[in-house]
Amino acid sequence: MKSYFFFFLVLLFRTSLAQNHSPEQVVALSKTYQEKGLYFREMPHFDRDSTVYYFDKAAALLQNSEPLQYKILAELYRDITDRANRSHNFIIVDSLAPIGWSYYEKIPDDQKDKVLGYDLLINWALIKIIRGEPKPGLELFEKAMNLLKDDPRPEIQLKVLNNKGRFYYQYGLPEEEEIGIQYLKESINGYQNSDYPEKREALVVGYKLLTYHFGNSNPDSTDFYMDRFQELLPELTNPFHHAWYYYSIGNNLIDRGKFVEAKPYLIENIKLLEDYNLTTIDIYQFSHSLLGDIAKEEGRFDDAIANYQKAKNSSIAIDTKSNTAYFIWKLYGVYEQMGDYKKALEHYIEYSEANNIIEVERNERSLRESELQVNLLQQDKKLIAKQQEQTIYIVALFIGTLLLGLLFRNYRLKQRSNQKLEVLNGELAQKNTLLDKRNAENELLLREIHHRVKNNMEVVSSLLQLQSSQINDPSVQEAMISSQNRVHSMGIIHQKLYQGDHLSSIEMRDYFINLSENILDSFNASGKIKVECNMAKLILDVDTAISIGLITNELLTNSLKYAFEGKDSGTIKISLSPISNEEEGEVDLQLIIRDDGIGKADNQPSKGTGFGTQLVDLLTRQLGGKLTYENNNGTVVSLLFKKTNIA
Repeated sequence: MKSYFFFFLVLLFRTSLAQNHSPEQVVALSKTYQEKGLYFREMPHFDRDSTVYYFDKAAALLQNSEPLQYKILAELYRDITDRANRSHNFIIVDSLAPIGWSYYEKIPDDQKDKVLGYDLLINWALIKIIRGEPKPGLELFEKAMNLLKDDPRPEIQLKVLNNKGRFYYQYGLPEEEEIGIQYLKESINGYQNSDYPEKREALVVGYKLLTYHFGNSNPDSTDFYMDRFQELLPELTNPFHHAWYYYSIGNNLIDRGKFVEAKPYLIENIKLLEDYNLTTIDIYQFSHSLLGDIAKEEGRFDDAIANYQKAKNSSIAIDTKSNTAYFIWKLYGVYEQMGDYKKALEHYIEYSEANNIIEVERNERSLRESELQVNLLQQDKKLIAKQQEQTIYIVALFIGTLLLGLLFRNYRLKQRSNQKLEVLNGELAQKNTLLDKRNAENELLLREIHHRVKNNMEVVSSLLQLQSSQINDPSVQEAMISSQNRVHSMGIIHQKLYQGDHLSSIEMRDYFINLSENILDSFNASGKIKVECNMAKLILDVDTAISIGLITNELLTNSLKYAFEGKDSGTIKISLSPISNEEEGEVDLQLIIRDDGIGKADNQPSKGTGFGTQLVDLLTRQLGGKLTYENNNGTVVSLLFKKTNIA
């Protein structure tokens, strides 16, 4: 009763703490807790319980604050589910991973960081594989790959390559393991020549898995990658890496028959893990298993059984099904060697049941097949119980027959799984090819449309020019020239679209230069008036670019008509640049057109027909902008408007 009351007080305190702070203070405090959690994952102050405590404290603080900071929560859960941090055990991490992903999905689309989503899914997929659940692991892995498949950044491509290697190697099928090894080798070569932040951890993962892969089959390669890992060891502050090194040295020595030399490394590894309260990880299990192998080899069967049992119990505690089945198999072997066939048979049946569950999940066998297999094993168990008094020869023959049948069944299941995977890969490749072809066709069609629109506008411009040449009235002729310039300003837009690399956006600096050259030519002012465009490259969407183009056309035309009366030369300056809007937290754009002409009086009415002024006002309202005029050694026109995101 007291513990429930204490938990209620803690929860009440955290809720009150979150409510008494602003969102910014909550985020800052949670970041402090998160950094404290990461601090306790490193030696010599490594403390797994403290890491869990501060991670949980950061999560509780964010979850009890309003509004919920989905991105900050997702980033926190990325650290919690990252195996390198080794905070919670596998079972808890498996339950926390979907919570982190749910927070990511609630982030607005325009604020989502795909790398964050990718990391959350990869962490989750690897946990599933370790726990012996290949089907959901594969689904999560494919979902993660789709997030970054189009990201061209080299650091992202290396990250994806390294994770592909990890996943395929640990997936459990021989063909996938070979593919994984190739990916790991490529990623190691890339990281060795880089300075990316994740370089050290990526190399650690690569060296570990390549050491596992070569094992005793290629001692030279095994020693090579162990030496590379040892070179990194002084820089590693995570005790898991040091424990793995001791374990691997011991394992390699056992593979080479050097049992006496191997034993101290395994004992040192177990002591290190127990000192840091890390007895639920897999190498703790396998260290006891290897000590059991040594004891079995030396004829100390009781010690062997005790070590195998410790390994099994540790595996059951974190629900790693495949490891548990392996340790049961070890117990079966030692009892068989002792001649205790009753115990050997019990462990063999237990192994068969555990291994069947793993194979059913991995190869997506139906529930009915699983039930039939369990029933068959139960029948075999009853039959063997009746035959306990039969000779050792009959028992050995029966076990051998079952083992051969199980091996054949596993071979068939893996063969079917490979065939399904090949069909799936073929279908995906065909669909990707079809999509690429359709995208190319659509892009070509859109370029042709822009080309035709541009040509049509050239025809309209030519007709206006032809008509104006036959008109003697100067005012009408001037109106015709203005209309021709307006059409040409829109035509340049479509020309840029079909000639450029992007079909939905325009680079404005180059556009302003082309537009100003055309207007100067139409007024025969190229030698007298100079137009300067001092601005950085800036890209706008098509709709905004057309409106800005028409406005610029009108303002340039007005300057050329009226700003330089009585002057032989002059300069017009055009600029378009982003301006931070601190009140709304957004970025605005400001168009400035400045001339050094005679200027314009504040109350001076518009000259000409006034149509250009009306058009500028209409387009300004359409952009939701604000237009201002100023006399400052000439006329300065400023248009402030909001930037529209490019689709």
